[in-house]
Amino acid sequence: MQTILIKPHHFIDIIKLYGAGIEKFVPDEKMGHDFYKVANMIIDNPLITLKLTVYGDDICKPCKKYDKECTDPLDCIPGYSSKNKYNMTLDDRIIHFYNLNEETYTAKQLCKIINNEKENIFKVWIEEEDTLTQKRFELFSIGANKFLNL
Repeated sequence: MQTILIKPHHFIDIIKLYGAGIEKFVPDEKMGHDFYKVANMIIDNPLITLKLTVYGDDICKPCKKYDKECTDPLDCIPGYSSKNKYNMTLDDRIIHFYNLNEETYTAKQLCKIINNEKENIFKVWIEEEDTLTQKRFELFSIGANKFLNL
């Protein structure tokens, strides 16, 4: 079985969007990344192995804005001008707050770990407006319950 290299915030985004009602993810032809492919693999196979990284993952690598790191600029988060730096900060926080010591998990294991302490989402996305973080929390909760069959 294939192992997916994934940034922790990408995993949370997948479960959040699944909670928003997306059952089948479609390609983003403008950016060319593989978010849709990885998301569909995870949703369709909860026991797939995930290897965590804070660097480029299987979603990022085919993106038009990826060249050894994300080159997409960022101007909506105070203190960050690079999406790469901000995403690494998010992923470092997720690894820290969820005590993710192992490098690999099944998708179901990782979802369960994050779901058990989902309130940490508010500690991870501290630069985001409270209403957006609340929505992220609610949709992640719905997606995790659906993914874990709770």
